[in-house]
Amino acid sequence: MFRSSAFAVLAAILLTAGCGEPRVAPLEPASSTAPAPPGASTPPRLTPEEVVARVTARYPERLAAGITHDERVANMEFLRDRVIEVGICGGLNLAWNRKTSGLRSIDAIDWRHGDEDTNDVVDLALDYDNIDRPLRLHWQVTHGPAGWDPYPAPSC
Repeated sequence: MFRSSAFAVLAAILLTAGCGEPRVAPLEPASSTAPAPPGASTPPRLTPEEVVARVTARYPERLAAGITHDERVANMEFLRDRVIEVGICGGLNLAWNRKTSGLRSIDAIDWRHGDEDTNDVVDLALDYDNIDRPLRLHWQVTHGPAGWDPYPAPSC
């Protein structure tokens, strides 16, 4: 008898605790370390490969084959921007890449990392202009001058 009464009281407390306030599980486990002081470098929360994997999993319809060249370009620009947004929100320092011609790269971005003096061009898609094959995203540092073109701050 005592156990069922105690259980009922505990259940009532738990059900009414925080009444009116939604309970949401934290997205990440609480850190046992104090946050870094302003200006201090902190490691990214996501790796480049994790960023590409998340975007690939989230937008499979944008990887379609058998579409027009214009559709492929639009899909690639969309995916490029999502990679930048997910990467920035994941702690990476990313931007659009401006080619030496002045045009913005469709399938490449800029990545500042390390001591933040390292600025690499990252190719995002294997054979992206072959519209007969599904688009395959990857993270491949390439040679070439990086033309940093700041991306507007995403809402993370």
